Amino acid sequence: MKSDDFDLKADLEYGAEPGVNSFRNNRMLIFNAKSMGLLRQQLIDTLGLEEARKTLFRFGFQSGYSDFLSIDKNYDFDSEKELLEAGPKIHTDKGLVSVETTEYEYDEDAGEFRYGGLWHNSYEAEQHVIYNGEAEEPVCWSLTGYASAWCSGFAEIPVLAMESKCAGMGHDDCEWRVKPIDEWGEEAAPYIRAIMDFFRGDKLMEYYSYMEDQEGLEGKIELAKETNLPETKASTAVDSKENIEMFREAIEDILGERPPKL
Repeated sequence: MKSDDFDLKADLEYGAEPGVNSFRNNRMLIFNAKSMGLLRQQLIDTLGLEEARKTLFRFGFQSGYSDFLSIDKNYDFDSEKELLEAGPKIHTDKGLVSVETTEYEYDEDAGEFRYGGLWHNSYEAEQHVIYNGEAEEPVCWSLTGYASAWCSGFAEIPVLAMESKCAGMGHDDCEWRVKPIDEWGEEAAPYIRAIMDFFRGDKLMEYYSYMEDQEGLEGKIELAKETNLPETKASTAVDSKENIEMFREAIEDILGERPPKL
């Protein structure tokens, strides 16, 4: 299929259960942009700008990677590029931003990846300006987190999205670019620190893939309870071989098989 053929509404099941909207076994929530803007501002006021940026970037990253796993598993696209382009299509369909891509370069063997374009009507820039006025730096933190994760899942290497222009700074649109983490300069340091624990070890992100493969909401809840995931941060698991081994053993006890080994 083509990325333009992807229709979020077609597989978004409203009322799968009372109070539950579902997309491919993943519960989906709908929030008013104003409420998200207020939550965003509360994070800034409470945690400070740097920690709020880190939190929202990670929020976007988790959302983007979960979406990539679900789409890659459940849909058959005509080409690699069509799969990649499904990410911007989802971003647009969710009402977060309108995406226009202008650059694409991918060489899997050489580990080269470039992807870029424009964001129009960014909800995040809009909400930032409402509460703070125009910023001096780009502010679409969750959007860049989402793009970073989607493209990292696609390219199977750590890549990072950053804005060179942002509507939150007074520009007409947001201009973004994605490339491998090690090709960015010092300006990328805060964003890299925010997500490095996703990439430490050999293939830590395979754990996220493994979780995504477990069918049904009940299965995911049971797995989370048994492995203590709600209380265990990824950074803790990464820094402790003992925690990783306990995590793998718990999954084996539940499912009768062990997840990918780091």
